[in-house]
Amino acid sequence: MLLTACHDYCHFIGITVSYIYIPKLKARINKIYLMKRSISPDPYTWKKEYELHNELYDEQAKKFLEIINQMKKIIAGGVKERDISDIFFQLTYYYEQYMIREEINMKKLNYDAFEDHKESHKQFIDRILAFREGYERGDDDVYDEMYFYLEKWFDDHLMIADRSAVDYISGRSK
Repeated sequence: MLLTACHDYCHFIGITVSYIYIPKLKARINKIYLMKRSISPDPYTWKKEYELHNELYDEQAKKFLEIINQMKKIIAGGVKERDISDIFFQLTYYYEQYMIREEINMKKLNYDAFEDHKESHKQFIDRILAFREGYERGDDDVYDEMYFYLEKWFDDHLMIADRSAVDYISGRSK
């Protein structure tokens, strides 16, 4: 579908393009989209609506918000190598301390969506590694892209997928 949309876009603006160039066009469209979005300087604060009513999950969600808030500060104040390296370190810690424990608990409790959940964690790690590679190449767009990805992860994974897991584990859902 994305290939068709990109091809249609190219046709619309009068460019004949083979599918070899589609990834570059997709990246350009993403950059235009990101340029239209802005990052609020206000930090996220923990709200009652974020509570998952599970100590491990609430702890990890709070830690993740801290990481997002740090990204906001880094972007607003100018990216420094030490600061962004610290973000990558914290995301590694987040994976090791929270995601692995989460997966162990899910497997032990026979969570019915365990494989899908574990796959989403793998995709998260792959994406963070891709951001790291972009950072090492000197790609300036990586900071905003990473921020928006982390924000989306919080909304989609922690607040939806993890909430479903907690409901299942605690017996609120069958």
